[in-house]
Amino acid sequence: MDSFCADLHEAFADYRQDLEAYERSRRPADGLLGFGRTMANDPCHDRLDEKVKRAAEGLRAENPPPESAEEMVRLLLLREDLSAWPVAAQWMIRALERHALPLIPFLTPETAGDISRAYEQRYRRWERLPVQKQLCRALQERSRGK
Repeated sequence: MDSFCADLHEAFADYRQDLEAYERSRRPADGLLGFGRTMANDPCHDRLDEKVKRAAEGLRAENPPPESAEEMVRLLLLREDLSAWPVAAQWMIRALERHALPLIPFLTPETAGDISRAYEQRYRRWERLPVQKQLCRALQERSRGK
């Protein structure tokens, strides 16, 4: 496993711990009527985003071999089912997928095609956010050798 991918695994493990710590410290009235803390505005989301950004940019800066780029792109786009995560975390994890965009040019066309098919099955066309549409296009273009 590439060190940047290990950093990515660690970032997600830390995030899960942060979410669990939030739940343990949560008070019954938090977020009621828009007051107090909520999971949606907890700083753990920003910390995760920064860690993922550093890992993806670090890997990209090294002009990675296709295997390393593939590993990180798969981790970002095809990770485990999100239904086990809290809803606020699901949206955050979906937003993190954007960090895979700069790594797509390092994939082989065959790998990009494989990831593209799996990714398109993950999200129905009408459920895709703009970043997911952009990722689908980039993967399709790369699968055609562009």
